[in-house]
Amino acid sequence: MSTTPVVGIRPEESAVAASARHAAAGSLSELEQAWRNPQPDAVVTAARRHLAAAENWADARREGA
Repeated sequence: MSTTPVVGIRPEESAVAASARHAAAGSLSELEQAWRNPQPDAVVTAARRHLAAAENWADARREGA
């Protein structure tokens, strides 16, 4: 897995959506680190955390927050 750093607020998104996007990027980074040293419980926990963060970001974008 690889990520592109995502920082700042995009012109079309609110501070809430930017914060949610930043949290999703951070949780993806944690998932990548857990994947490099695969301990099943750590990977599952990181994956669940990332899924929740990605869902929050999607909700924020849908709501136009």
